[in-house]
Amino acid sequence: MVMFKTLGTILTCAVEIFYFGVRYSRNAKVALGVLALGSAIYAGTDVGYSSTGYFWATLQILSWVLQTFVEKIATVDSEQTKAGVAVIRNILSLPVVAFLIVVSGEAGAVRELLVQQQIWGQVALSSFLGCGLGLSTSALYKTFAPTAVVVANNVGKCISIFLGCIIFNDILIPTQIIGLMLSLAGSFWYGQEEKKRLEEKKDEADHDSAV
Repeated sequence: MVMFKTLGTILTCAVEIFYFGVRYSRNAKVALGVLALGSAIYAGTDVGYSSTGYFWATLQILSWVLQTFVEKIATVDSEQTKAGVAVIRNILSLPVVAFLIVVSGEAGAVRELLVQQQIWGQVALSSFLGCGLGLSTSALYKTFAPTAVVVANNVGKCISIFLGCIIFNDILIPTQIIGLMLSLAGSFWYGQEEKKRLEEKKDEADHDSAV
C-alpha cells in the first residue's frame, strides 16, 4: 500500500506539465516512468490486497496531490518562515483531528493514552520527528517543484521499508526487492535531471538579467 501511493508522483508531474506549463526533459519523464514501474511491481506483491483499501488509497492520493500544490503555492507566496508555515499547518490540522476522533469513536483511546504513561515517550518522539518532517517539507517547497518533493518522499518510503525489514526481521521477496530498486533508481535518475533543469533555469535567469 505504501508503494502504491507513490504512483501519485506521475499525477503530480502531469498537473505541473499540463496546468502549470512546466517543461521536463524526456529523460526526466522516463525516470518517473521507472519510478512508477518499480512502485507498481512492489504494489503487485501486496498479499493483503483489498479493493476497499485501494479505493480509499486512491482517494488519499488525489487529496495528497491537491494538498501538494496548495502547500507549494502557500509556501512560496507566504512571508512566513518554514517554521511558521509548519506551525500554521499543524494548528489548522487540530480541528480535523478532533472531528475524526469524535466521528470514529476514538475518544476513549485519548483517555487511555493519558493513563498509560509508559507510551508518553513514544508519543513525544513521534511528535518531535513529525515537526522535523514539517520543517523539511516547507523548506523543500520553497526551493523545489512539487514533483521533486514527492519524489524525495518516495525515496523516504523506500528507505523506511528497508529499515522496517531490518528492525522487525521481515523478509522481502525478490519481486519486492526489484520493485524497490527500480523505484529508487528512477528517483535518483530524476534527481539528476531536475538538477540539470534548475541549473539551466538559473543560467537563463542570469542571462536575462545581464541583458
